[in-house]
Amino acid sequence: MIVRLRVSAALLAAAVLLSACGGGGSGPAGEAPAGGGGGAFPGTVQHALGSTVIPAAPQRVVSLGYTDQDTILAFGAVPVAIREFTGNRPAATWPWASDRLHGRQPQVLVGDEINAETVAALRPDLIVAVSAGLDQQEYETFSRIAPTIAQPPGANPFQVGWQDATRLIGTALGRPDEAERLVGDLEARFAAVRAQYPQFAGRTAAIAAASSTNASYFVWTSGDNRGRFLTSLGFTVPAVFDELAGDDFYADISNERLGMLDENDVVGWLEIPGNDDAALDAQPGYPALRVGQEGRVVNLTQEQGVALSFSSVLSLPALLDQLPAEFAARLGG
Repeated sequence: MIVRLRVSAALLAAAVLLSACGGGGSGPAGEAPAGGGGGAFPGTVQHALGSTVIPAAPQRVVSLGYTDQDTILAFGAVPVAIREFTGNRPAATWPWASDRLHGRQPQVLVGDEINAETVAALRPDLIVAVSAGLDQQEYETFSRIAPTIAQPPGANPFQVGWQDATRLIGTALGRPDEAERLVGDLEARFAAVRAQYPQFAGRTAAIAAASSTNASYFVWTSGDNRGRFLTSLGFTVPAVFDELAGDDFYADISNERLGMLDENDVVGWLEIPGNDDAALDAQPGYPALRVGQEGRVVNLTQEQGVALSFSSVLSLPALLDQLPAEFAARLGG
């Protein structure tokens, strides 16, 4: 049986259209325990699609969500399978998390169609689908294979905050106390950055990128994980971009209005791999852009852009090691 997981325009925008997903899967991770023990079981996890009882410490976890592997790995659990998101990296895992695999090679689940029989053959005892975007029927199908958890109640599955994802998955793995420690430690790092760079307070910033067609560009809102990263540093995302986005979490703006980026004191610019002429200075109207003329643009690397898309308890520390100093340099302090 094939379960089609919908890949909407919103998901593609959330992924920053960073690269063509796909590529061959690697072999299964093997029989080693997932590392999810240590909590009190049976346990119950409340989420947007229901209430899931987890009878015992999970040993074979399938990471079905597009970015859930980071959080699972943060708890020392190595999934038997990981959903490909972007970049076609080995084991669908990026450098900030790859050491957590401990040399194992989870099977990679590729594409927007997931074969339920393939998942069942992995003999999972937990399916983590926090960022999978399951509907109720899909959730029920996977729940017949193993206990399955979705996004927190009321949350957009592609915009779950890292704190909520960490706590939800930590509960499912029997590690609620460790989840609170991870959340507290990372929140303390953000607080330390705000203290180190008080000049960010009261300044405006946004994350933007050219669309895949180069006919427009995206600016992510204050409610998007990229916008939340900026506001967690002390910046403010200009309200005009939230207004233009409406119910979406990004504003799609025509190139003729590139000058709207001058609403910001500093701009973080992502380039979509495979998109020709995706650099900001290649966009029509760039010569008149003040943030460009004044050197107030931070051009993020592909890895930094993907780390922002993941916005996980593992990817965000890597960004905190790099981006605040770059933003400060562009602001002149």
